Amino acid sequence: MLVCPQLLASAPCRELRTANVLSVEQVLAALGGAASWRQLRAAGVGWRALFVALQAGTVLRLRRGAYALPGADPALRAAIQLGGVLACTSAATSLGLPVLVARGIHVIVPRGWSHAALSGVHVHRRDLNPHERLGVTTSLLRTVLDCARELPIREALVVCDAALRAGLDEARLRTAATLARGNGAAAIRAVVAMADAGAESPIESCLRLVAQRLGTVVPQVWIDGVGRVDLVVDGWLVIEADGFEHHSDRASYREDRRRGNALTLLGYTVLRFSYEDIVHHEDVVAEVIARVLARGPR
Repeated sequence: MLVCPQLLASAPCRELRTANVLSVEQVLAALGGAASWRQLRAAGVGWRALFVALQAGTVLRLRRGAYALPGADPALRAAIQLGGVLACTSAATSLGLPVLVARGIHVIVPRGWSHAALSGVHVHRRDLNPHERLGVTTSLLRTVLDCARELPIREALVVCDAALRAGLDEARLRTAATLARGNGAAAIRAVVAMADAGAESPIESCLRLVAQRLGTVVPQVWIDGVGRVDLVVDGWLVIEADGFEHHSDRASYREDRRRGNALTLLGYTVLRFSYEDIVHHEDVVAEVIARVLARGPR
């Protein structure tokens, strides 16, 4: 995860200053691997130290006023080189949010900003506030809104659920969605209306989206004698999303069998879908759920 200059000044660099071992390379590493000269100065780096690092080849000059470590993340390097910040899915990845589909590098530059085109980089010209110009990504809130505006609803919901799970204030998000205007405003409101901080994984978010089109869904339901289940549809159909790690050991496999049997004894019908089912065969998942719901409870 990348660190904004404000955090840099108060956390890792403060420790480095205390130890009296602050270096340009360490500051850049704390910033994610690339930074502008303004960001470096804010972190206490002097021009002489930067010149020495450039001469030694431990720091690279991307353009005037933009620098990076040789192994810096390509997305961050592109943002710094263009004088902008990471946006949309690139910002989501940088902020530690799951992205269902990789969609290249996205960078926001201020309106009227001139730059040389970079291969594989999608440049968006939008207003940036002073705080954003000092950072390396759009804010968590803006990242969620941009993803909701620009991505297919399933991918946007994955990002939105994860952001709420990471601590994004739900009331603030809903207010921002209400105030959204322009192209994609309706999409933002649709995504935020369906968002749920209780979703524990991207595939659970995707599965909930499918199930909500077919019945009344309650996520993360606690059932005595069983534990918490991912989704309950129409009060009697339990649907679980099984990730890669679900049966990582024998104990979890046995516990899964116990839960399934307990649910059956309580009168529930149980469906389980794998990552591949949910992400790559959504239509098949929807058909199975629809057929079971049409048959009705036992």
